Amino acid sequence: MPRSHPARAAGRRVTRRLSLLLAAVTALPLAFTALAAAPAGAAADPGRQWVRDSIEQQLRRKPGGVVDGDSIHYTQEDVTLTYKPATAPGGVVPADYGGCGNGYVCLYTTSYPTAAGVRLSTGSLWCPWEHANDLLDLRNYGLANQIRAADSENGWWSEGVWSRLGVRGEQWKMGPYGFLSNLSTTNITYLNVCINENDLEY
Repeated sequence: MPRSHPARAAGRRVTRRLSLLLAAVTALPLAFTALAAAPAGAAADPGRQWVRDSIEQQLRRKPGGVVDGDSIHYTQEDVTLTYKPATAPGGVVPADYGGCGNGYVCLYTTSYPTAAGVRLSTGSLWCPWEHANDLLDLRNYGLANQIRAADSENGWWSEGVWSRLGVRGEQWKMGPYGFLSNLSTTNITYLNVCINENDLEY
């Protein structure tokens, strides 16, 4: 049997090793790509999906809002909606006094002003008697009969109103720099915000 020349055998071994090394290096990006792509097939986080769905539904309900993260801002009305998914079961939901900015009135779909659910913030007056806008129609924001708490960070008066015709039907009233919790959601269709208490629509 003919014997291989030592130099040729060594060359073949080097070539084989280089081939194996190149194959391994080529396989690494593919492996990382597969790992990175794996979460895409996983189920979406329910909380984040709720935020995305809520924002899409609101923009269909009332177009013209500007999306910024978890919020939609309507410049003309000076209304901002912020969507925060619920905390995991057993978790503590922080108070949201910092979320309601200075000069704003905020409404919440949670029973206490917390950073979960939906928050509506407005820095405008909604007071026909003071010739400052009409009542704020919560139906435009999907929040009619959904408000369970309110927080005021200004010196104005505000109230939840049932109707804009005849007897307005005040459901709750909040004074300057006040907050209300555990509100009944029944018959809350409009928000009334006035400088003077006597100009409210009750």
